[in-house]
Amino acid sequence: MNKRLAAALRRDDAREAAGMHADERETCHTHQCWATECEDRHQRPTAGRLLAEARELDRIRYNARK
Repeated sequence: MNKRLAAALRRDDAREAAGMHADERETCHTHQCWATECEDRHQRPTAGRLLAEARELDRIRYNARK
């Protein structure tokens, strides 16, 4: 991570803590990069994705009991 990105992350974190909406960030807090570099990584939750995730967790828990 370069100094410019690190400074931008700190600035966005401070602005968000002060009330800025997360959609206005120039950086991605999760991936620690510029927002434009990871916008395709963020998927909106849909009913299908949530159901698939819940079923996968159920499968993992079931297999852990065996």
